[in-house]
Order: sequence, then C-alpha cells, then structure tokens
Amino acid sequence: MRRMILVPALVLLCACPSDKKGGPPAVVQDTTPADLSAVQTAMPAAAPDTFKPPVFQKPGAAHQIPNAPPELLEVVQREQAFSKFCYQEFGEKADPSLQGGVAMVVTVSGDGVSDAKVKADSWTSKAGKQVNGCLNEKAARAWKIPADAVKPGQYVVQLAFRPS
Repeated sequence: MRRMILVPALVLLCACPSDKKGGPPAVVQDTTPADLSAVQTAMPAAAPDTFKPPVFQKPGAAHQIPNAPPELLEVVQREQAFSKFCYQEFGEKADPSLQGGVAMVVTVSGDGVSDAKVKADSWTSKAGKQVNGCLNEKAARAWKIPADAVKPGQYVVQLAFRPS
C-alpha cells in the first residue's frame, strides 16, 4: 500500500517545475570597431619627471668627531665615580657578568660641557642599555671643566667597564 502512494508522489514531484533561478543575465558586448585615436580627452598634460637620484657621500667623507683632548680626559678620569655608579647600580646588579664599553659624544661650549650622550655601545647583555640611560642623564652635570679649558666643539670619549 505504501508503494502505491510513494510511486505517484515521486512521479508528481519529478514532473513539477522547481523554483530554480536562471544564471545571471548575459552581458551585452559591443563588438563594433572604433577608432580611439579620434576621441578627445579632458586629461591634463603629463607632469614632468621630478625624480632625482640620491646623492651618496663617499666613505670617510662624513664629518668625523675627534677624540677628546687630554684636558677633557683628565676631567673624565677625575669624575669616574659617577660612571662606576651607573655601571654598578644599573648594570652589575641586573647582570653580574656585564662588561662592555660606550663611546660618548661630548659637546663642549664656552661654559664647559653642555651635553654628553652615548652614541655607540658594545655590551654583553641588555642590561647595558640601562647603564647608557644613566650615563646620558648624569655625564654632562658630572664633567665640569673650567671655562675655555677645552676648545668648544664635539669630542668622543670612550669608557670601558668590566666586573670588579
């Protein structure tokens, strides 16, 4: 009995049209040939090429900062307590095996040392960066030189640190 009902129902379902939608409408293409050379445009003229190749300096032609004069090095030696403090408090406490060095650029004006910053370093660990920060903060105030003892300008002072 079930078969008799299922067979006509199946035939009826197959024969009924479904609600399938067709694909998207076809795009109409214009296939007529056209001569585009005769078409007028409203585009402005092209801008001139403004590219200029970069100018490279020859190695060694850059401004080199001279090493510190003896008068400045004497002051650095005399006031080494602050640099030891920076190394011990900010470096050795974080990493007891820390060693390395820094190259500081010291700016001397007519009044004495006006600025001192670490420009290069070679530390054995990241703890050295904290030492750099301390040196940057304290060096200009610690290194006091008499007025006109050193010719105004920039000088390189090198400091080396190792565990004691």
